[in-house]
Amino acid sequence: MNSKEALKKERSAVSNRYVLMGDKETGLKKKEHYYRLALEVEPKNVSALNKMGLLSYHTGKLREAIMFFDAVIDSGKVQNLYPIYFNKSMVLKELKEYEAALNYINKALTFDPQNPQAETIKKELQDIVDEKHRRQAEREKQASYSTFNKDKIYTSWNPPTISILANMMCYKDWHIYKHRRDFKITDTQKENITSKLASKEFCCGKCTFYRNGTCKKKKNIQVDAKAICKAFQPRT
Repeated sequence: MNSKEALKKERSAVSNRYVLMGDKETGLKKKEHYYRLALEVEPKNVSALNKMGLLSYHTGKLREAIMFFDAVIDSGKVQNLYPIYFNKSMVLKELKEYEAALNYINKALTFDPQNPQAETIKKELQDIVDEKHRRQAEREKQASYSTFNKDKIYTSWNPPTISILANMMCYKDWHIYKHRRDFKITDTQKENITSKLASKEFCCGKCTFYRNGTCKKKKNIQVDAKAICKAFQPRT
């Protein structure tokens, strides 16, 4: 062993001792003191980086926590990144960055696909993201409807996609499921929906928002009963 390797090994040993000293402390400030000493001696000590990330998370220093977890990921020293990805997902969830949090919990599950805790978190995050998308789509629809002149009659044929119509017919709460990429449409469903569109069984006059020649969804503007728009929902 040359002198450079010996020095590196000695620094690692000293750094790890500081980590152990921090683990034994009960006060957060003392823990942080020893973990930071460990990183001064060995900046890429992944144990110290992870523990500082957790400490920062629990003390509300969320951006700092992400910095420490990213340092562990970037170090290339950890093979099983499940706990790091899981921890980063929790921090991003706390920051209300739900899409990013979902991304990292999915990454965590690549290392432990059957982990029940991660699966529960994933479902919670997926529901939040789906609801966010639904609300955004609703705002965009309302914004587009506000541009219509109420003195004009809507006559366009602009139906929802077959995928969305299939969701409506299969799920009671379809607006959540329409963002799920894994929704599969059968040939029978596709043929059924195509037939209903071709015969205009699906049209404004058969929409749940249609009221005496006007559309409740479009702020009561006049609509042609044989027209259709992307807000169409068949009456049940």
